[in-house]
Amino acid sequence: MSLLLGSKPKSWEYLDDVFADYRNAGVYVNEEGVIEVVKVSDIDEFQEPTSVLLPPSYLEKLRPFYLKLARFVAFPTKRLEVAERLTQFWGWRAYEQFIDWKFVGAWVLYDCENCKSKQKEHLEINENGLSIEEIVRKHLEIYNSS
Repeated sequence: MSLLLGSKPKSWEYLDDVFADYRNAGVYVNEEGVIEVVKVSDIDEFQEPTSVLLPPSYLEKLRPFYLKLARFVAFPTKRLEVAERLTQFWGWRAYEQFIDWKFVGAWVLYDCENCKSKQKEHLEINENGLSIEEIVRKHLEIYNSS
């Protein structure tokens, strides 16, 4: 895995092969698309220090390129209202982070066993330029797809 650091990720499918033996994995890239963080874990909880999800404050400079979660689908948002609206639905929850009472980001999650394609689709949504309604609609469309 250390060979991945400092390189550009090849593809989602390539990383799927690299992390085939792990239940949970996360690959995070910087603004230039270079891998800076790789996390793996066999523990399925998302709020533990062993989680592959970085604290939302890290997502100011990094973005998840690849996530493999055995029991969840997770995606970040920098908009509190997106997290609040999605967590109104049954089974959805958020891991929100505030610094000095200011919202800095959240992971929005829902239960889903081995949902690789949904995970990838959620991470492909770019919030820039989209309204809160559009972001929520896109995530719900993915959630409701088969």
